[in-house]
Amino acid sequence: MKKIFTLLMLSIIAVMNVNAEEQTLWEGDYNVDWDLPEADPNREWGGGEGQDVTAYFIKGEKINVYLTVAGTDYHKCQFDTWEWEALPGVDAAEFNEDTKVTIEVTDDIAAAVAEKGFRLHGHGFHVTKVTKGADDDQPAIEEEDLWSGDYNVDWDLPDGDPNREWGGGEGQDVTANFVTGAKIFVYLTVAGTDYHKCQFDNWEWEALPGISPAIEVTDDIAAAVAEKGFRLHGHGFHVTKVSKAKEVTGVKTVAAVVKNDGKYYNLRGQVVANPTKGLYIINGKKVVLK
Repeated sequence: MKKIFTLLMLSIIAVMNVNAEEQTLWEGDYNVDWDLPEADPNREWGGGEGQDVTAYFIKGEKINVYLTVAGTDYHKCQFDTWEWEALPGVDAAEFNEDTKVTIEVTDDIAAAVAEKGFRLHGHGFHVTKVTKGADDDQPAIEEEDLWSGDYNVDWDLPDGDPNREWGGGEGQDVTANFVTGAKIFVYLTVAGTDYHKCQFDNWEWEALPGISPAIEVTDDIAAAVAEKGFRLHGHGFHVTKVSKAKEVTGVKTVAAVVKNDGKYYNLRGQVVANPTKGLYIINGKKVVLK
């Protein structure tokens, strides 16, 4: 079985635990106050019985920390290692009401916690629960398949090879699904190479605006795809499925700019004066010359 190396999701959260239920790792009522003496165990959370959650800091996992305010005017929680170093990319939380903070575990966070542990410290709050997985109130995301198969992508192939990119083959035109607010999922498996990279472009080799594994389709992305299409290119992977979330709210479409000039365009949007065999676009429609 091929190993899934990424579930890239153009939505509000990343990677593998979209539909996972929350699992409680620790629960109680633990006051934290950095004004206490150094020997007091309540200067921080993480060293007490049952509080070692290091093993759950795996890339792609979500760690949820539930906090309630204590009887003070100032409430701040910091997310550190046991060497007083902030977790990479995780800001301290300042709050005035009961709250929950979710940490999406990256490679850097996982490495830091594996080496130096995890703790909470700060002032004016109680830790009541630490969990992993999706939010209790986050519904499972139902997906609608747009394309499925097993399509190798390798940018080292010659220009005319269809497997240099995904997006121009039969059933691969998913342009119409790129509407503002949509969530598009791309499933990838590793191929037999040492290097694996997927890029999200239009057919003029321009990266989609602001694309990362963790954003929704924006107006800019919708406009870019409507005008110039959508494709994947890169090296060392297979595309196995492209899907979208069924529930989309606040959707608005962006009209494509169609060139009705009778000229032949390749899939990069370039005019071809003397077309030969292959796939082209004429007056906004794809045609195959044999």
